[in-house]
Amino acid sequence: MNQTFRALAERDFRLYFFGQVVSLVGTWVQQVAMAWITYRVTGSAFMLGVIAFSGQIPSLLLSPLGGLLADRMDRRKLLAMIQVVAMAVAAWLGFVSYTESFSATVLVIAAVVLGVSSALEMPTRQAFILQTIHDRSHATNAIALNSIAFNGARLVGPAVAGAVLALIGETACFVVNAVSYLAAIYTLLAMRPRAVDHHRRGGSFREALQYLQSFEPARWLLITVAAASFCAAPMMTFMPVYAKDIFHGGPDTLGMLMGASGLGAVLAGLYLANRTTVVGLGARIGAGCLAIGVASVAFSYNPFFLVALPVLVVSGASTIIVITASNILLQHLVPEHLRGRVMALFTMSFLGMLPVSALLAGGLAHVAGVELVFVIAGFGTIVAGHAFRRQLPRLREMARPVLAESEKGVVSS
Repeated sequence: MNQTFRALAERDFRLYFFGQVVSLVGTWVQQVAMAWITYRVTGSAFMLGVIAFSGQIPSLLLSPLGGLLADRMDRRKLLAMIQVVAMAVAAWLGFVSYTESFSATVLVIAAVVLGVSSALEMPTRQAFILQTIHDRSHATNAIALNSIAFNGARLVGPAVAGAVLALIGETACFVVNAVSYLAAIYTLLAMRPRAVDHHRRGGSFREALQYLQSFEPARWLLITVAAASFCAAPMMTFMPVYAKDIFHGGPDTLGMLMGASGLGAVLAGLYLANRTTVVGLGARIGAGCLAIGVASVAFSYNPFFLVALPVLVVSGASTIIVITASNILLQHLVPEHLRGRVMALFTMSFLGMLPVSALLAGGLAHVAGVELVFVIAGFGTIVAGHAFRRQLPRLREMARPVLAESEKGVVSS
């Protein structure tokens, strides 16, 4: 098996990976369609922020519940149930689109329901990944390939969405997503994942907070991810505004812009998948934050579509370096019995900051324009990266013994 894809030698991870790819392409098709419909129906950048807030606030409020469920329930069955709910929502949106019944209220309701599903799914999925591999040396590669699955779909999905919107129509986007969930459900049910020791599972969410309080490297990773996510969120939230009003395009333009960001993300995922050690990932996280900030400022007042594309490639790559490298380090650091709850906190740091950012950025964009939002967000990310880089030498010394044991193949329990 090629070094880049070595974790695919494991049957369960292979099933997980390909089921995810198909389902996530459908999810991105639906996400682009919803963003386009929101701006078409409301004509408001502020409403784009409201819809983003509605879909993402559950990750801030309910991720702890998702983490508790992930540590107490069969993660495979829990994921399958969540996929069924999301498939039903996609089918309902297809019906709403077919009957031309979309309104701001319908879009908000759909965003909230999907957000609740995501809040329960993300920590469970992050905790479940390592159950699909039986050779611990594949852990880093499996997490990186999971990022490639997500961002490969992010690359393909918007392009597919743009084509489907332009050639067939909005309803087809929701049908595509509903059907795509069948792949994820089938592969989950076909797996035989590694058993998790149940004798220490359970407990309260306070255990995870106490772990973070006592172990500074994990705490700083979450703080940095939260800051980067908060500042980087406007890049995707306001992409329909740039596509329609600044670059004077349509759904295909939006698809290309989001696809450029996805391309950068895939390239970053491939880079991480080729790594065989966690050594040096901390430095990449700090540099990634700086690059996100520079890209955001460069994108802000740029009126040229062809200049925007490479800037988005850099932004997408840097974002995935920060998020996925942090994920890899956390998965190596965290004890198994706390994995679901700590990954819930990772989800809150990654996705939970997005709704707050979207709402504030939407209000600021309404008053001062989206360009200023991008400038402020860019400088905020640069500050976050600088702060992390200053702490890095001390954090390395604290984390080194735990990472050394993890890379030997010891699964903490």
